[in-house]
Amino acid sequence: MKLDRICIFILACLVPCACADLDYSEENTRDEEWTYEYFENGIKNMVFDVYAQVYNNEFDDNSAYFLAGATDEAQYALETGAINNYVNGGWSAANPYSRTWSKCYTAIADANMFLEKFDQADITEWQYNPDYRNWVQQLELFPYEVRFLRAYFYFELFRAYGDVPLVTTTLTNAQANSVTRTPVDQIVKFIVDELDAVAPYLPVNYLTEVNSEIGRATRVAAYALKARTLLYAASPLFNPTGDKSRWAKAAEACKFVLDNADSWGLKLSNYGTLWGHEAFFNPELIFGLGRGEFNSFEKANYPVGVENGSSGNCPTQSFVDQYEYQDNGQTFGQRYPGNIDLRSVDPYEGLDPRFALTVVRNGDEWPTNGAQKKPVEIFRGGFNAAPKYGATPTGYYLKKYVDGACVTTADNQTTRRHTWILFRLGEFYLDYAEAVFNATGSANDATYGLTANEAINVLRTRPSVNMPEFTENGDAWVARYERERLVELAFENHRFWDVRRWKKGAQYFRTIQVADISANLQLTRSSVSRQWDEKYNFYPIPQSELKKNPNLTQNAGW
Repeated sequence: MKLDRICIFILACLVPCACADLDYSEENTRDEEWTYEYFENGIKNMVFDVYAQVYNNEFDDNSAYFLAGATDEAQYALETGAINNYVNGGWSAANPYSRTWSKCYTAIADANMFLEKFDQADITEWQYNPDYRNWVQQLELFPYEVRFLRAYFYFELFRAYGDVPLVTTTLTNAQANSVTRTPVDQIVKFIVDELDAVAPYLPVNYLTEVNSEIGRATRVAAYALKARTLLYAASPLFNPTGDKSRWAKAAEACKFVLDNADSWGLKLSNYGTLWGHEAFFNPELIFGLGRGEFNSFEKANYPVGVENGSSGNCPTQSFVDQYEYQDNGQTFGQRYPGNIDLRSVDPYEGLDPRFALTVVRNGDEWPTNGAQKKPVEIFRGGFNAAPKYGATPTGYYLKKYVDGACVTTADNQTTRRHTWILFRLGEFYLDYAEAVFNATGSANDATYGLTANEAINVLRTRPSVNMPEFTENGDAWVARYERERLVELAFENHRFWDVRRWKKGAQYFRTIQVADISANLQLTRSSVSRQWDEKYNFYPIPQSELKKNPNLTQNAGW
């Protein structure tokens, strides 16, 4: 069993107990001196406090925090799902919904405190403890791990808000309530400089480190974060002048990841193994959120009609239409653009293999566990369809990330481990292709050693996909690339951010297509209008923060 991926799985079990009291008040059971002189429940727990905030985000056991429902990928079945605030006008500075601001600055404050006071760490009185040498070795890595995490949280902040306060020291309340927003270019420079500084000191993996712990920052994760940061910084939302040198930097950073992947032990895997019980040891995974065993995600996303199923994130017809056919790779949704008689035509036959691994369609046997396995009936009046309350509003159910082996019956329930992908190798072939195309103006330019088309074709020709190769260029390439990126990274929380950084929200998010299947199997497409405004490219600064700090300014339009 390989332990060289930063999957944060062990931390998932440890973090809930990592609650170092950092206020050092008289009411606390430990003081500052004690914290920096005790390793396991002192210094190490402070580091875990920073890691803990990686979990405190939109990802949650319950899929109401899955961002796909705010994109053209999916419609959240229940109107009460909080994700619907993004598309129904319920989103505002007074109701920012996302916890991004608070959880990132909580983590950054903890990181700054740790880094400032780390030189106080003195565990020499434990030198006769049998674990002392191991503790000393771990202490050497902690500052670099914490700096990586701080850079990670600044990435989350800038992609969501643009300009944000850059704080690298501990602040008093008065100081914190007087900071101003730092231009995003400076935030990007800070992130890149920090990652370049810490990466050489972080191990490629922890196989030879103390306890072989997984769930800690690696050199691989640092370079991956650098590459993604530079891709975002080069994108139209953050690069309004179209500066090609930014794309060139992104291309170089992505190529570095690809060139070193083999020596780092990374390799592309079977698409269907990217999630599931053993996914946290997948050789393609660079950085993921490992969760303990549960079945709440399955309960949230199993079809209505399956015992305890709530439908959850239902893929749209818009999304399904993006899958290409295997015969030539040039046709996708337009092969059957109108209404379809499913009794005489199978529009799903010959689709990209990733479709069947991602989407549950009418007639599929789902879930796969023996206790609940049966063909789903998504036609009107069917066992898993309207008029049942909460049935899919789109004509489809979600399969990707959902573990069909979980039993959700009232009795004899089973649970499985889950891993949410944050970084994986496949992303960087796409990132590289996008960066190279925009840096050179061509999908066939080999300036960086691998053309944009060659990079994408590495993904498309792997055995579990085996789709026709890319040959396009120009605008046709852009359209096909955006479709390929959606298909490959489906439901991995990229689409929400990709469309924003491309500034194409009006094109993709304002109207979505859904399907209704009648009792006599007539598939009818219809359009659903959603609220989209260009101000949605950035999150609103929470109103509560503006009230506390008059020096903060609100994002345009909010």
